[in-house]
Amino acid sequence: MMASDPISIERHTACGWWGQETLDAHFTRNAKEFPDRTAIVDPPNRFEITGTAPENLTYRELQQRVDALVRCFDSAGIKREDIVAVQLPNINEVVVILLACARMGVIASPIVMQFDKAELSDIFSQLEPAAYITLSKFKDRAMSDSMLSVCTQHDVTLLNIDSLTFDTDAAPIFQGDHRPTQANEVLTICWTSGTEGRAKGVMRSHNLWNAIGKMVAWGTRLEAGDVILNARPLVNMAAIGGSFYSWLICAGTLVLHHPLDMALVLRQIREHRVNVTIMPPAFIVALLKESTLKAHADLSSLRVMGSGSAALPDWAVLQMEKEFQVEIINFFGSNEGVSLQSTARTVPDSRLRATHFARAGRSEIPWPVFDYNDQLETKIVDLDTGQEIIERGKPGELLIKGSTVFSYYYNQPELTKNAFDEAGFYRSGDLFELDGEDLRLYKFVGRCREVIIRGGFNISPTEIDNLLSDHSSVSEVAAFGVPDDRLGERIAVAVVVKPNCAITLEDITNHLKAKQIAKFKLPEHLITLDQLPRNAMQKVLRAELKIKFCAQVNGDTKEVSTA
Repeated sequence: MMASDPISIERHTACGWWGQETLDAHFTRNAKEFPDRTAIVDPPNRFEITGTAPENLTYRELQQRVDALVRCFDSAGIKREDIVAVQLPNINEVVVILLACARMGVIASPIVMQFDKAELSDIFSQLEPAAYITLSKFKDRAMSDSMLSVCTQHDVTLLNIDSLTFDTDAAPIFQGDHRPTQANEVLTICWTSGTEGRAKGVMRSHNLWNAIGKMVAWGTRLEAGDVILNARPLVNMAAIGGSFYSWLICAGTLVLHHPLDMALVLRQIREHRVNVTIMPPAFIVALLKESTLKAHADLSSLRVMGSGSAALPDWAVLQMEKEFQVEIINFFGSNEGVSLQSTARTVPDSRLRATHFARAGRSEIPWPVFDYNDQLETKIVDLDTGQEIIERGKPGELLIKGSTVFSYYYNQPELTKNAFDEAGFYRSGDLFELDGEDLRLYKFVGRCREVIIRGGFNISPTEIDNLLSDHSSVSEVAAFGVPDDRLGERIAVAVVVKPNCAITLEDITNHLKAKQIAKFKLPEHLITLDQLPRNAMQKVLRAELKIKFCAQVNGDTKEVSTA
């Protein structure tokens, strides 16, 4: 199954941006050249979160684990172009699975740990996977036992990673399809939420991931053998493109971390002499504000810290560089392939780096320091007219195409069609303005879509609306995001209550918990209104709800919160 359309494949290959090397070929070369180098380091708290002991694997040992898992998959009847859904925390087995799938031509579909039966059932109905891989428990939550009913319902084979046999001494016999995997075949299907109300599967190939990895490697000034700490879930762009492929490119050491714990992150950076990591803005802000943490932080090995997923305060960039001599790089990306970055080379002014990005992919703007500028085309367009904006200070939607941008959502042709304009540019849903000397920069303004981003997780307000619509006390309901210093946004709901009824935030969350949705989707604020604000087309104005909420809070009106 090809991940990209024929025109993109022909163009990007002819330009030399895409090649023939697969993930497995690249890894196998690394393992041959550096067999005794440490490849993977498990989280030190692995036993606490999974009940199994942490391991450190050399490249030779990792290669043996991959060989063994290929035999396991083969014995289980998993074959080329089958889809394997994977729900695991950041432990070495995730890396083993990605590499084994790449070798066999099997498609991996990683799923965040917070997803529960409702989300899993939706994903299974779209994917029809051959197998679902999870573990016995994650923290205090039983995984394989609780998900068995969903697997049975959708006729999916449940594989418990704790029960798989990694017999590294067995002969490397593989009875499956021996055709070599092509670099434009689908490697992963990652999940993203939008305004449509259900998850969308983004198909990405070896070449698409490699293009992202090379851009991140350039931005972070990656060096051979670097030690990279990954604290983001290995399910999407930030971790797979930002950390996993960076590790592959530099043949380095990948230090895994899960879940985010600031003290443990600082310990791992110190003990493993980490060179590069990507952290959410909340981590950077807390490190600079909490004197105890800052006093015990040894970042002397750290060269670069990336940031992304939410707005970063401008003072934090300057202060990290001043106090720790660590360059902060601001990444702006998506599973679909948006790939902007703001580095000291493209945006030297630290105060601008939190909100401004190199205006990449513009032939009229030479970027001698930006090696991958020619692999992208970008523009911003007026939301009403669709005309390209060429003057400073007028917000418009960012559109992008190039070597990093996907071609298809899995089995959703209408959504795929609507995601692109007539010229093949992906509609990002993000608002930017032109800024900087000679209009060399994009300035981030906000989002023109309604997706809520809480702590890096994309949440569809439409999904929350739908799940609450059958509550016995609810006449109308609309979910929306409200600003939060730590998580970027939190979820609020506005409710029009039925006559002679009352409702509390606890009623709302209990109703959602009964439907077994992920905990990060639970609202944390509630306002009640006589009617929801709507436009002439009867579309709920969620931005106006946010304004109403903020006005109530600023007016000392008591807010209801689970936080």
